This record gives sequence, C-alpha cells and structure tokens, in this order.
Amino acid sequence: MNTYSKYCPNVFVAKCEEQHEKDEQIILTTKYGKEHECIVHNYLGQKDGFYFYSITRADGFNAQERTKQKAERLNGYAGNAEKRSNEAYKKADLSEEATGIPFGQPILVGHHSERRHRKVLERADNAMRKSIEEQEKAESYARRAEYWEEKASSINLSMPESLEYYEFKLEEAKKKHQFLKDNPEKRAHSMSLQYANKEVKETEKNLQLAVKLWGTEEEKQQIEKEEIEKAERKIKKSNKVDELIEELGGFFAFSAETIKKEHAKLIERGIIEEGEKVRHVKAGLYIPSKNFDEFIKRL
Repeated sequence: MNTYSKYCPNVFVAKCEEQHEKDEQIILTTKYGKEHECIVHNYLGQKDGFYFYSITRADGFNAQERTKQKAERLNGYAGNAEKRSNEAYKKADLSEEATGIPFGQPILVGHHSERRHRKVLERADNAMRKSIEEQEKAESYARRAEYWEEKASSINLSMPESLEYYEFKLEEAKKKHQFLKDNPEKRAHSMSLQYANKEVKETEKNLQLAVKLWGTEEEKQQIEKEEIEKAERKIKKSNKVDELIEELGGFFAFSAETIKKEHAKLIERGIIEEGEKVRHVKAGLYIPSKNFDEFIKRL
C-alpha cells in the first residue's frame, strides 16, 4: 500500500512498497483511509525498505486549492454567525409593538404584570448577549477567512511551481544582499546586511529542496556539483586560516595554565620576546599582540 509521508514543512511525499517510474499514476491512501490518485515525479531515496517520491494530485488539488476551500468555509461560518446575530437582535426588541409594554415603563412591583415584565426583560437581555456573541464569532471567522484568502495565491515547496519561484527569489535576495554590501548608508539598521545574508541562505536551501522534489536530472546534478564546490571552498578557506594562525603564532587555549605554556613555546620559537603579550581574538584563539592587526587584515 502507498501512503503519505511528511518530507519537510508543507510537503508530503509518497511512501511506497514498490518502485515506480516518473509520470506514473499511483493510488495513495491517507491515514483516514481516503484514496487519492497521484502522479509520480522525482525519486527521493529509500529508507527502511520503502521508496519515496515527490507527487502531485492527479485532480490538480494542491495547497492553494486547500487554502481556498478553507477560506470559503470560514466565510460561510461568518455569514451564518452574522445571520444568527441579526435574529437574536430582533428578539431583543423592547418596543411596545413587540412586547405590549410601553417602552421605558418601570416594573410594577406587586402588579399582575410584574412576572411577565421581568420575563420580557430577561429574554431581551439574553437575546442581546447572544447577538453580541454571534457578532464576535462572525468577525473572528471573517478575519481568519481574510488571512487564508491572502495565502491562497502563495507558493510553497509542495508545488512544482516552487522551483521557478525560488530561482527568482534567490536572484532577488542576492541582488538585495549585494546592494546593501556595496551601499552601507542604505542599511535600515545595523543588522540589515546579516538579515539579507540569512535570506539568501534560506532561499538557497529552499531552492535545493525544490530541485530535489521537482527538478530535472540535469538540475539535480548541477545542485550537487555546486554543493561539492562550496564544501571544497570551505575546506580550502579553513586550511588557509590554519596556515595564517600558524604563521603568526596563534594558538587555542581555554585555561590560564594552557595560555602560559603556549606563551612559553612562542618565546622558545622566537616568535615573541620575553615580556610581550598575546591577545584573545575569539573562541579561545590567541594571537601575539604585535601580530594582531596583521592577522585581522589578512583574515
């Protein structure tokens, strides 16, 4: 039996006992026993004897359609609550035409009309409370419906369109980051550049997921190639930093005793002289004070 499995936020994929081909139509069963006809897209891997594939519903139903249905349902709830509120408001009418009691007339204590008058006021009070309660419900449903209506046109990773969408978003994010990098005076606050860089990284991550889910084999190979190159650059950069630390007499220490020992080694190696100090950079890294500016510059 083929079932749904959560792959990442907003994305459910097919969990299958057998292998399937791209564009093949299969039946997926929900945890509630409902069956959906789905189209197979990309193979995502194998785990615990199951095969995983990205899929779309054959009937075209997707996150956008689901959101539209939710908005419509909430609008219906809002309309019903509004109707109940209006009906309750009419029942709260205290006019003489509705109650037979002159408006504003006080309760005649001891009079035969006292009991009826109190009942009329009680019903009116309850009706008005009900009217207000239903009106508040209607407003709450309407706000929630408006929220889902706004999301009805949004694109997420559960849709093949997300591939093109995140390619565009990444290009925009990179342009924004580069602009803020080149124009410090245009930054809204001190963290603007960091936030822009974070946006680039998050969009890159989403694009990589989109390629795995919906991309062609060529696109997946390109992403894999870029990841390998990125890892190689990171290793190369790390090696260069290690070489720089070694050249300028840097060391890592997390106690006064270790600092003292490493300081003595630097004197023995002739990197510093007796009486010269070392300076903490960060994360336990120390550099001879005389080499600190050179280290920062070359780093």
